[in-house]
Amino acid sequence: MPCNWLALVASFRIGIASALTAQIMWGLFPIYWKWLAQVPPLEVLSHRNLWCAVCLGLLVLASAERRRIVAAVMSSGREVLQHLFAASLLAGNWLVYIWAVVNDHVIDASLGYFLSPLVSVALGYFVFRETLDFHKRVAVALAVAGVLIMVVVSGVLPWIGLTLAATFGLYGMVRKKASTGPINGLFVETVLLVLPTFVVLWWLAQQDALAYQSPVGWTEILLAIGGLVTALPLVLYAQGARSLPLSLSGLLVYVTPSIQFLIGWIYYQEPISGASWVGFICIWLALGVYSASLVRSVAQGR
Repeated sequence: MPCNWLALVASFRIGIASALTAQIMWGLFPIYWKWLAQVPPLEVLSHRNLWCAVCLGLLVLASAERRRIVAAVMSSGREVLQHLFAASLLAGNWLVYIWAVVNDHVIDASLGYFLSPLVSVALGYFVFRETLDFHKRVAVALAVAGVLIMVVVSGVLPWIGLTLAATFGLYGMVRKKASTGPINGLFVETVLLVLPTFVVLWWLAQQDALAYQSPVGWTEILLAIGGLVTALPLVLYAQGARSLPLSLSGLLVYVTPSIQFLIGWIYYQEPISGASWVGFICIWLALGVYSASLVRSVAQGR
């Protein structure tokens, strides 16, 4: 029994360290993408997808089980279409996020990832007919109120945050029905986008708009390691999620947008209007209510 208990404690520590490291890395992404501000967002997206496929491909090739799963998915037309749709949502999410960061909208981008868990709750209710308890209904209502306050008072629709939340929420909904895990699934999705990636790079070359010139420059190196920067936190998070209870994994997702918000506000000194502050406070209250509901549900054994 003591050995089993020690093994569980060690597994938990490794799990929380892996998951928390992944969330911190995702939270620091704005700094990385800012270093590539001189590169067109479409080119950054293309390199991110291409090199991510290469990095994840090495993981897939190293595992017979992963190769079997990927081969089964690629041989099924239905699975391919499902992953292609997911890939389109993910590419759209990545593109909007990269554009937002390099155009000084880091705080707006963080809003999207604060909202995404609540969007997933709403999609679960409307699409999968999942039941919502009182606390989750309050959380969704508070989030909607926060967005409405931003729109009514400022007169500006927070389209960046809403787009990121919607695409990420829909991506999670589509992936929920997939037979692949996060690593295998993302590999399939990036592979399916390789051909469109080369088409985009060719088009940019025809416009004489490519920033990637030789593989030895600082910009080129940053573009190339974009795949590793994307794949590594995913691997760490997948490792951590296997060892952590769902409630803790759900709470850790707030680390990423919190770091992004602080980077945009303190490091890049992006302005925040009064309406935005009120809207964010409503959304943070919504996340607090949602988190309490999540922990309460797990404690009751549901």
